[in-house]
Amino acid sequence: MFPWRVVAQDPVNEQLWFEYMLEYPFANSFNFENSLTYSTLLGDPKWRALDYSPTLEWAIDPHIELIGQAVLSYTNQTESYNTFEIRPVIGTRIFFTPHRRVQTRLLLRVEQRNFKNLEDGEWTSTFRPRIRAEVIVPINKKTIFEDDMWYAMTDAEALFTDSEINERFANKFRIRLGVGYRLNYSFRFEFLFMNQHSRTGTNEDFTTSDNIFRLRVKHYLRKHKPTKATGGGS
Repeated sequence: MFPWRVVAQDPVNEQLWFEYMLEYPFANSFNFENSLTYSTLLGDPKWRALDYSPTLEWAIDPHIELIGQAVLSYTNQTESYNTFEIRPVIGTRIFFTPHRRVQTRLLLRVEQRNFKNLEDGEWTSTFRPRIRAEVIVPINKKTIFEDDMWYAMTDAEALFTDSEINERFANKFRIRLGVGYRLNYSFRFEFLFMNQHSRTGTNEDFTTSDNIFRLRVKHYLRKHKPTKATGGGS
């Protein structure tokens, strides 16, 4: 099911992402996340993007979490083509092993992508479903909720749309591997390597392959009132 065959056929690009996530838990079962991301291509043709994403998460019970999200994204696609995107998102995260050492989860989301070409002012809209299977494993502690803890994570995600939006990465398949360190309740640091295959249409072959290096800081507020919501919808 993994499209590894295209790696040897297509040029491999390298991207670098810097992410800061400010988490604000409240009312025991809610978490409000503010995520700021800068991403760029390490090579030519150079592009860069700046994203801001507020996310509200509601942990209904240990097995179900509801997610409402908005993404504001400005992308310098080429020297003569820039885009701005407004993306409302709804979704749910399903926890299969909420009280066990190894955490297994499924994240389901649907995005409405409102895409503006800043050169001609034209708007384009489309829907894009996303599905991601996730696994998180503590390395030196018994649970993922302890301080001074190293943990490993991996997931696989498919993003797809039938629209012919003129952008670099409309349809994607991603596999991520990463390691994280929970210093204490307030701060977690993560490094992820993500391999991404992209195409512009669902009836086309994957045309690009990307190695993406993501450096992430998660900052949780209100230590005296922790939440059941997990944070980290990106």
